[in-house]
Amino acid sequence: MTTNNTTAAAAESKAKTVIDDMDQRRLFDSTDEAAAYIAKCQEDFADFGSYPVAAAGLTEEGDFDPDVYTDEMRVGVYVLTKRGDGPNSTTVHCIVIAPAPKVTAFLGLTEEDVASFNNAAGVEWLTGIIDKEINHVTVRQLRKAENAQEIAEAVESMPTSLADFITSGRESTSGILETFNQLWQIIKKGMGAKSKPFALANLSKKELRKAMESASYAATVYPQLETRTNKKGEPESLFVLAATFGQMLAKQESLDSTIFDRMLSQRDEKEIAVADDEEDFDLEAMAASLAKKDEEAKADADKGEGGDESGKGDEA
Repeated sequence: MTTNNTTAAAAESKAKTVIDDMDQRRLFDSTDEAAAYIAKCQEDFADFGSYPVAAAGLTEEGDFDPDVYTDEMRVGVYVLTKRGDGPNSTTVHCIVIAPAPKVTAFLGLTEEDVASFNNAAGVEWLTGIIDKEINHVTVRQLRKAENAQEIAEAVESMPTSLADFITSGRESTSGILETFNQLWQIIKKGMGAKSKPFALANLSKKELRKAMESASYAATVYPQLETRTNKKGEPESLFVLAATFGQMLAKQESLDSTIFDRMLSQRDEKEIAVADDEEDFDLEAMAASLAKKDEEAKADADKGEGGDESGKGDEA
């Protein structure tokens, strides 16, 4: 009897881990629900903080961006694993937090439309298939990342809008985006070596692609790179040069140059929405917000130091 009790107590006291105990995929209808779940995971799983977190659609302050997480979006929290060669060799690659369009958004339906369907099992089946595909599209580039830096770069290519999901699924299948994924860093480095303003812009993969795809987007967000003149006094967009450079590199490496061909032929017509700046710059509120964050960070640091001294730091 004592042995059984001891075994049961040992099982209960065993620390929960991400690989063994955290759900592989969870979807939430609100950012508040998702934030509560993530906070609970940090408390419940001793190793949660030891894995990279690939989070898309966040603000610079680390909050959920309301322009991304709209009424059409849910929040997906996934555990991306990597299989080893032998049995029981699967490991956690990273924890993923990303937008996931609602099924109604894909179909152009309202919640009331879906509620009127008389085949609940069919709706559930279709939802499961779509959610699985959303998962695949979301983590596709993350699977190739080998380290924290590459994971951070892969986050830039993760879809954050309904259009991104539809386009990325179609283009990745045909290999169109693969060429850009292989060459964008070479393009960025090469252009930066010739242009100091381009280098200082330090464009992410997603921003570089947007600016190469749309002249109007580039002119709005990066006018010094788009609406410039060369030494001959002629108009010369650095993003047109970047796309031309990519086209040349693709052909040189025997890769599909379609994405660069399309950029050059369609960028004058293609429109990409630019989020508006807030009109009111309340400097006092901005300063107060930063001061509050500094105080919270200091409090967390003090708490961590206290935990180290007692031998009981935060488990997360």
